Amino acid sequence: DKGIAILFVSHKLEEIFELCDVVTVMRDGKHIITKPSAEMTKDELIAHMVGRSLTNLFPKIETHPGAVALETRGLTRVGEYYNIDFQARRGEILGFSGLVGAGRTELVRGIFAADLPDKGQIFIDGKEAHIRTPRQAIEHKIALLTEDRKLQGLVLEESVEKNLTLVNIDTLKKGFLVDMGRIRKQADDAVKKLQIRTPSVDKAVGELSGGNQQKVVIGKWMNTDAEIYIFDEPTRGIDVGAKIEVYNVMNELVRQDKCVIMISSELPEILGMCDRVIVMREGEKM
Repeated sequence: DKGIAILFVSHKLEEIFELCDVVTVMRDGKHIITKPSAEMTKDELIAHMVGRSLTNLFPKIETHPGAVALETRGLTRVGEYYNIDFQARRGEILGFSGLVGAGRTELVRGIFAADLPDKGQIFIDGKEAHIRTPRQAIEHKIALLTEDRKLQGLVLEESVEKNLTLVNIDTLKKGFLVDMGRIRKQADDAVKKLQIRTPSVDKAVGELSGGNQQKVVIGKWMNTDAEIYIFDEPTRGIDVGAKIEVYNVMNELVRQDKCVIMISSELPEILGMCDRVIVMREGEKM
């Protein structure tokens, strides 16, 4: 109203159409298009952003849920979550929805033993699991892709290669020595499979875009033999093209009969990708 110009940068399409008069799209460091927002559809904007037409923002596949892979009974951490009972099955995506502070992240950190529960039981494939450390969680074939990739998911100053092999480094040894050839091959394979855009696996992961950093986090866990994958806000802060690539990774895990749990604050994402949904509020399951 005062005649001041505002440049607004966002990955969130709803914000662009609600707030902006003119939209400029950049991709791979290049200017793609500038156009009045009123003359552009959401599908057109997405196509300019990712360089191809996308017919479905949520590429959900048909699933056939199998045996229960993870179960909790009465899981409690006082002040964070109370008496949580749930089952997650192989071959499905189980969603956790709720407002920030509902206890979703705290619950999965408890399952992974990042913050120990005060009481309750955890069962893996029908057998009670006594998980006291994250290492034991990994040994029980649980992978936790944390909510904050920069602080908890990556070592930003280290290379893409080191981050991709961080969790399973013990399996990449010859005797007492690390097999650098196997490390390089595993990192190269993950970069190709996940289409991580980096000039080299020697590049510091902190210098990559948010979407490519997230794919490194995913690749790190896919290099393990995990059977239960917990994705905590997996698409936060990444663009729509990278989001779809993350969804496709989740679909591939489901095809492999893995158990996938997704926490998300984006309701369309929960409804678009999940087979079942658990809602939490103030530390309780609704």
